Amino acid sequence: MRAFVAFTMVLCLLGGAWLLGGPAFFWPDRFDPAQGVRLGGLSSQLLGAGLLTIAGLGAMVIARAARGVRGTPSPGWQLRYFLLILLALGLVGAAFTLGERGPNPDWRAPDNAVAPQ
Repeated sequence: MRAFVAFTMVLCLLGGAWLLGGPAFFWPDRFDPAQGVRLGGLSSQLLGAGLLTIAGLGAMVIARAARGVRGTPSPGWQLRYFLLILLALGLVGAAFTLGERGPNPDWRAPDNAVAPQ
């Protein structure tokens, strides 16, 4: 489990640091790849900040485990963790809300047509 958390943290750190530069890219819709959200500028930076917040959450968990603390975390730790989760969700949600919805610029319809005889 620690390897998964560490791998996720590294991906969030690298992806978040790259997205803080504000690169523009297209995020296809899950169910209809012909549609999606174009993220760039502020929306890209918000997504990067959300990923860095998620990496911070992982660091909190790993630091607690490294200290060998057993049992339920203190109420203050739980509150900080909860507020950081809300912050991460808010940043990612704001990124997709501010992103421009529209057609996928690289989408081509599948070639299912039968060739004329």
